[in-house]
Amino acid sequence: MNKITTLFLIHILACIAVCFFGLVIVYKSIEFTDTPSLITISLIFSIWLLISFYTFYFKLVPDYLEKRKYKKFVVYAILTVFIIIPFDMLLWWGIFYFTMSGQAQFYFSDFPSVNLIHPYIGSVVGSIFSGGLGTFYRFSMDWFKNQQVKKDLENKNLLSELKTLKSKLNPHVLFNTLNNIDTLIQTSPEQASAALSKLSDLLRYVVYETEHEKVPIQKEIDNLQKYIALEKMRIVNPDVVEFITNVSNETNIPPMLFFPFIENGFKHSNLNNPNQKLRISIIENKSKIAFSCSNTINEYKRNDTVSGMGLELAKKRLNLLFPDTHFLNINKVDNEYRVNLEIQLV
Repeated sequence: MNKITTLFLIHILACIAVCFFGLVIVYKSIEFTDTPSLITISLIFSIWLLISFYTFYFKLVPDYLEKRKYKKFVVYAILTVFIIIPFDMLLWWGIFYFTMSGQAQFYFSDFPSVNLIHPYIGSVVGSIFSGGLGTFYRFSMDWFKNQQVKKDLENKNLLSELKTLKSKLNPHVLFNTLNNIDTLIQTSPEQASAALSKLSDLLRYVVYETEHEKVPIQKEIDNLQKYIALEKMRIVNPDVVEFITNVSNETNIPPMLFFPFIENGFKHSNLNNPNQKLRISIIENKSKIAFSCSNTINEYKRNDTVSGMGLELAKKRLNLLFPDTHFLNINKVDNEYRVNLEIQLV
């Protein structure tokens, strides 16, 4: 539902509430001999109650209350609620009453001096109700707008952090891979060429594809496989890394969503140690994606600021992109570091 539709529905609900309240006031304040009179006077009251609502919504609250001009707000609110709106209501009622003489009869009709007490009180109560509702709606709408502005700023900051992070991640991948390729050039030129091709594709993906809001999940996985293949080049036994996937080609996800977790797994493992392993899986089941990454922890722990930034950024992205539709659990069990992430796509 877009913003315009939401605003329209909110104001429709406000109009219904005000009109219903106006009907109740008229029904309680005046005796009628026919239904048309009830409807007509209720319509008159409702129109003025809506005027009170929008006077507070568009004028009094934004121009005085929100700007902390409390004295002016109180003065104008009292004038609106106790004088302007009630007297205008009574004026219009008087026009109708004298035009349709005999169709409406006030309570206490034997005492002309108090004939207007009930409708005046009803007008004041109605003005207070509609004005208060207008104030509440205005503050509610401003709060929602502020939340949206805040979210937009967070998204802009997140994009800025992403660009900063990419500038720190790319040299790390590039440095390790180029060292490995340099070694392969002398011993295995074909492997070195294949590695350079993978590195080129990966950097192209990181630089260009991450500008898009979403990418096909298979493209994300293809580049994860290239990254894993480049990391395996420095491992004596590549079989200690396990990567399982089962996804639909039609599914789209934000780019580099899983990359920080997998990179963290490589950084904090010593996979040349035969006792250490890295297991990664991305499984799609109906409308849910389940990602897991577990690695045995290297006894020698590095204080890696960039890695920490990557994980924090990944958490922020998930909170912004899937605020109520994801579950992330990161914990340490014995000597194993585990990440479990579930994303509900619909």
